[in-house]
Order: sequence, then structure tokens, then C-alpha cells
Amino acid sequence: MSIRNPKKLKEVLSEPRRLARAFSRHTYGMLSWVDLFGAKLKYIRDLAMKLVAARIIADNAKHAKLFSDRAKELGEKPESYKPPQIGQRIYDILEEYNDTFDEFAYAWGSLIHFSSLLDLYGSVADPKSRVMIEEVYRDVKEHLRLLEEYFELNANTPERRKRAEEVKMIADKIYADREDEEIKLYAS
Repeated sequence: MSIRNPKKLKEVLSEPRRLARAFSRHTYGMLSWVDLFGAKLKYIRDLAMKLVAARIIADNAKHAKLFSDRAKELGEKPESYKPPQIGQRIYDILEEYNDTFDEFAYAWGSLIHFSSLLDLYGSVADPKSRVMIEEVYRDVKEHLRLLEEYFELNANTPERRKRAEEVKMIADKIYADREDEEIKLYAS
């Protein structure tokens, strides 16, 4: 599913100011993940997974700064971004999970979607934005690799594999729904 209308999104974001709106959106989203995932860090008992979560949290903060700086350079005010209702629902769902397995599956689905967005952004970005996108993309690929390793070990029964896929699909669907709304906001 991921991005339902990549052609339209690409068309809308081909104008730098509109791409800056997407960067503002990601600034908001990444800071939300930092706050929400950060609050859950104390409940992760497995030290290896605590390190994975801490890495993702730290990189999200770093990425938020990169996106914020670039959005400002392109004339946007990232601090003024307000998510559509469907966008806020993404963070509400994450907050509702109270199990590391589900939280990581949701993060996994989110990162799969985000990597698709980064590919699309890179295809329409100006050279300076493209360099920033590539830096973020390298980290995202590493996050995906770490989460895939986690699920190789922890989705060790048919039921657990099914649950991981279900939660990934929840993330995929809501992010796809969000893109449909964001396209309208970027174009306005």
C-alpha cells in the first residue's frame, strides 16, 4: 500500500516550497516519535533492544533538526506545522501500545513507509535537500535492518509473525491515509 498516489505526490512536491512543507511535517513527526518512544524507553528490559530504541530516538531528533533547518532555508516555518487529524492519530496509536513487540512492529511499518517517501523526495529535491535526504535515508536503512533482526529473533512463532504483520499493516494503512491528506495540505 504505502504511497497510494506517488505520481500526484511527486507532482505536488516538485516545487521546493511545497517540499519544505513536507520537511516541516517530518520535523513535527520525528519530534513526536522522540517524545513518545522516549517515554517508553524505560519499559524496555532487553538491553540490546534498549540500545536499538535509543538509537532510533537519537536519530529521529537529529533528523528533525535536519528537516527543520532545511525547511527554514526553503522559506517554511516548521514550528507552525499542525498535523491533520489522521496525522495525529498516528501518534495516538503509538501511545496506545504498551508492548515492545507491538511498538517495534509499528515503528517497522512506519519506517518502511518513510523510506518510500524518502525515495520519492529524493527524486524531486534540489541538490542541497537531496544531500540531507540521503543522510536521513542511510540511518533509516540501518533502523530497518535493526528492526528486521529483532523480528527474526522475536517473531518466532506463527502467532507472533502474524501479530508483527498485523501491526505493520496498521502503520502502513494509516500512513497511506495520511499521505492522501498531506497532498492536499502541501498543494494549498
